[in-house]
Amino acid sequence: MENINIKHLVSKRDIGIEAFELENGNLMLEATFLDPYHLIRLNMHIEPKSKTIVSASSEYASHPHRDCPVVAIKASLLVGLKIERGIVKHVTQLIGGHEGCVHLRELALETINFAATVLIGYDEGFGLMSRSFNVLDENQRYEISKNLLKNTCYIYREK
Repeated sequence: MENINIKHLVSKRDIGIEAFELENGNLMLEATFLDPYHLIRLNMHIEPKSKTIVSASSEYASHPHRDCPVVAIKASLLVGLKIERGIVKHVTQLIGGHEGCVHLRELALETINFAATVLIGYDEGFGLMSRSFNVLDENQRYEISKNLLKNTCYIYREK
């Protein structure tokens, strides 16, 4: 009988994102996409009050095709987008598809999702990824974030 529990790692993909608060109060995110063929870096700055991307750039440090770095400039098209409902569609249109890069799109969307998490509670005066917000009772956190997260998951589904 064949042992189906034996496995051999054939590849791995990592996306890593770090969030920093800058001296000017903006949120800076540094993200990397790493697999056997790629190392893509994305740097994004967001103005927390308006939740607007004010700076975005990418770099293809490692890539499988000579022309891959040509699309790195596409990250700058994210500038002006607001972190809100509908942003996935805009990001896909701006940096995905046959004129863009599926990996840059994936990295940008993961970075934006993380930014949204870091910004939860900001409008209520908690700051960026505030410990004060995170230690609130579950019901208090829910009340603060329910409009922002409506229909994003099982917990926040509209009943």
